[in-house]
Amino acid sequence: MIPYMAFLLAVTIGLGGSFGCGRAVNRAAERHIRDLLPDMLGEARVYRVHVEGDELATSHGKLDSVEINGEDVQLSGGLLIDRLKVSLHKVDADLDHRKLRSIGAATFAATISSRTLDEYLAGESPEDERIRNAHVTLRNGEVTISAERVVLGAGVPFRVYGPLKVIGPHRIELDPNRLVVVGVPITGVPLRFLKRRFESAIDLSGLGVPMVLESVRTENGKLILSGSPDITAMLKAHAREEGER
Repeated sequence: MIPYMAFLLAVTIGLGGSFGCGRAVNRAAERHIRDLLPDMLGEARVYRVHVEGDELATSHGKLDSVEINGEDVQLSGGLLIDRLKVSLHKVDADLDHRKLRSIGAATFAATISSRTLDEYLAGESPEDERIRNAHVTLRNGEVTISAERVVLGAGVPFRVYGPLKVIGPHRIELDPNRLVVVGVPITGVPLRFLKRRFESAIDLSGLGVPMVLESVRTENGKLILSGSPDITAMLKAHAREEGER
């Protein structure tokens, strides 16, 4: 199994310490992290990594911060994250034993555009139904999903809108208690299908690094998820993998 972020950083810092003084130490660490990110986080159009901190401290396993930015990061369910930012602060590693001792703090932010969600929903329909022209609008703190249900060859428009809420460490849902439905019965098959498909697309459990989702908001055509990588899980995963070596 591909190492988690904790093991990756410990090994990378150890490698970085052999590159001498100056910015080259941090650049070496950045290159090693970037090369392993597709296997760790998922395939992406591009990853950028920035390691910040005193070069001498870095060579001894102490980094002020590590910032990772990915564009078009692929989730296991098929949805793309337009932009993913992961920030780690006060990273401390034991280079002699290639062991990560601690991470002071960690955060992530994932941005998904309405265009990306439209592409994900396009062409999908429930069994014995046909839905077309599905479109997602993100604004003013709520989500609107509009589409046409094909009846006798004609498109009958319908839409559903309401706020989102976090329902677990990796998932969100359109709040069923505040949902507004126009054009189809609230128990209708097209509504249930689109609601379920939209919600299942936003599943951060498909990332290799454990992520805890804490908030979700919408603004100007963007869905923004934020929270923190699970530091305890990262350290445990690293310790478990080290024990298997």
